[in-house]
Amino acid sequence: MEWRCAWCGKPHEENDPPCDNCGHGEFEKAVVPMAPESDDDDSDTITVWVCAECGNDHPKHTPPCDRCGGGPLERRDVDYDEEAVMAEMLGADEGGRSPSADVSYLDVLDTKLVLGFVGVGLLVVVLALGFMGIVDVPGIPNDGGPVPGNATTYQGLSLSTVEAEYVSELNARRAANGDANLTRDQPLSSAATSFNQDRVRAEYADGEGPNSKAVGRRVDDACGDADPASVIFAVEAGQGQDASQRFDSERAMAQALVSAYRNSPDAPASFANTSNGIVGVDVHVAPDGRIYVTQFAC
Repeated sequence: MEWRCAWCGKPHEENDPPCDNCGHGEFEKAVVPMAPESDDDDSDTITVWVCAECGNDHPKHTPPCDRCGGGPLERRDVDYDEEAVMAEMLGADEGGRSPSADVSYLDVLDTKLVLGFVGVGLLVVVLALGFMGIVDVPGIPNDGGPVPGNATTYQGLSLSTVEAEYVSELNARRAANGDANLTRDQPLSSAATSFNQDRVRAEYADGEGPNSKAVGRRVDDACGDADPASVIFAVEAGQGQDASQRFDSERAMAQALVSAYRNSPDAPASFANTSNGIVGVDVHVAPDGRIYVTQFAC
């Protein structure tokens, strides 16, 4: 092809205008572009058709403009540097870092995505430690298996309410003795529950007994620098009531338990000094009806 349309560039065998593509009436000698001789020039040239009204680029001369519907389209030869285009696409820095085919995954991973992976990894570690009993995780029971007996009810009474009434009765007797009231503390109550249930497992399920180090660590975390005081006892079924009668209420059961603690020969002469003013209590009923009580205060 020796001739081409001077407007749209379509090649023709002969210099015989008008152009059968765009109707232009002038042809020109076809010139084959030569690559630059310099080895340092990495740029290439492409031909685009630019809308004279909105500047939109078109790869071919296909008026009207596909953006604004106007025209005409003007032919332009555009030089581009492939390395520069790649650098812009990959976000090369101003220091001249050039992109390469061996870009690592760390170069393209989003920071938030990396932080997300790290967070998930830490969560898995914490959950694993929780299931092993090394750390306390809410919702994961930190125990050595099922506990014989009942941790929720006794003779139709709610043991959680009995625990609350136990603290109320304890405070009433402390006030009569001139001591300050105690407030229930969830971490201390959790430590008391763990210790109390381990006692029951040891007696009724061949358990190993309370883990003193683990419970001590939990009590120390709750009490800080204050010295903790513990009250640990068990009463036989029917103590504090007629053997043929049931407790009338949770309060009656709590009063009987506090009385059993205070009337015990091993009970301290005075109430424990509790500088933090907090207490944790757990009440558990064994399969034979024996009632186990653990109290931590500081």
